[in-house]
Amino acid sequence: MNIKEHYSFMARLYFHQSILFTVVFTVIILPNVKKADFLLSNLAGLAVFLCMIYFILRCLYFSYKISAVSMMLSNGPMAEHNETLLIIPSHNANCLMEAYSSDGIRRLSLLIVKGKERRARLKYYELGKRGRLFKINEHGIGTTAYMHIDQSGISFITSKKKLSVMINTRGSKSRSFIVGPDHFELKKPYSDRMLLKNGRPVMTIKKGLMPIKWQQYFSPNTPLLKVDSSLSKEERSLCLCLLVLF
Repeated sequence: MNIKEHYSFMARLYFHQSILFTVVFTVIILPNVKKADFLLSNLAGLAVFLCMIYFILRCLYFSYKISAVSMMLSNGPMAEHNETLLIIPSHNANCLMEAYSSDGIRRLSLLIVKGKERRARLKYYELGKRGRLFKINEHGIGTTAYMHIDQSGISFITSKKKLSVMINTRGSKSRSFIVGPDHFELKKPYSDRMLLKNGRPVMTIKKGLMPIKWQQYFSPNTPLLKVDSSLSKEERSLCLCLLVLF
């Protein structure tokens, strides 16, 4: 999936919502404006009007973004700053996070596993029948790992091994984990997040540091996910789970 498909979905969504609120405002609200004597009725009309304007503006915004990224994708630029990804809100209810590279390609996603897939994976990995199951998908690779969380403990599963994740300390703005021989520490200053592995920063989420060149394709307030290039595929998946889920 690329960012153009995401913007197209959002534009259609806001277009349909703007039509709905325009119809409600035109057919129901306007004919009764002069008849309505109650403040509550007038406030309801104002609320519908403001929602209608908001949805129209959002539709226009995503339509503009579609044209901008269409040119970018047609030119086929290589991704810049491969260790830096952009976190875009997903329209998939089961997706907790989607990260795109600067060329508009979705590189990472963290999803909640439900239904038949969840039951099959819990049985296959002998995880019992309870708890929450998450998976990490990477572009061009597929599912790279799972994380299972329940009252009895936390497990991180790859195609080669299953590791126990122990929460060592808890705090309002920090948390530490022990995974095999490695020690991880999660720090949450303000709205940012930083994950350290054995005392070295390996993954962060920050806002407000986007390169100016990217702002014509993405919102300036888009959070940036920075990943240490030395991490392996499995380590990257583990760090992403620890950074987002806790």
